[in-house]
Amino acid sequence: MEVTGRALLEEAMDVGELGPVDAIVLGFPGRRLTRSVLEAVDEVEARGDVRVIDMLIVIKDVDGEITHHEISEYEDLRDMAAEVAARRMLGLAGESDVEQIGLIMPPDSLVMVVFVENIWAREVAVRIREAGGRLLSYTRLPQATLDDVEEHIESSATPGDPPNTGD
Repeated sequence: MEVTGRALLEEAMDVGELGPVDAIVLGFPGRRLTRSVLEAVDEVEARGDVRVIDMLIVIKDVDGEITHHEISEYEDLRDMAAEVAARRMLGLAGESDVEQIGLIMPPDSLVMVVFVENIWAREVAVRIREAGGRLLSYTRLPQATLDDVEEHIESSATPGDPPNTGD
């Protein structure tokens, strides 16, 4: 994704205030973004697991018409929108991102892009930068891969055998 708010991110990173940031792209067929999903995002932020620094919602109607919306346009997200605006991090996704997302979306769907700072890793990121280091690669394993590994482990275990600890 093109990061149009890059100057803001770089400024925050220069002073060591920002941990790693992920752009999480969630798709909802039939534009079924429910209140429970929004509440879950709010809950993980309230717990301190992540900090939402921006959010973008892209909708493609049944005729293929693409529109995008800011989080402040949704009543259930107005409190979060005010907090995000206070952090001055809005605008991480630009028009070209909306266009790219719209090209791959099926008709009658909604995509929500949530930019989150992994605050759990903030101190590690600061120390890496202080040491002159930088992140070279980052890969998030898809849930299907984790499910496959778990299934393989479960199918390989013999009932009654102690777990293999590698010793």
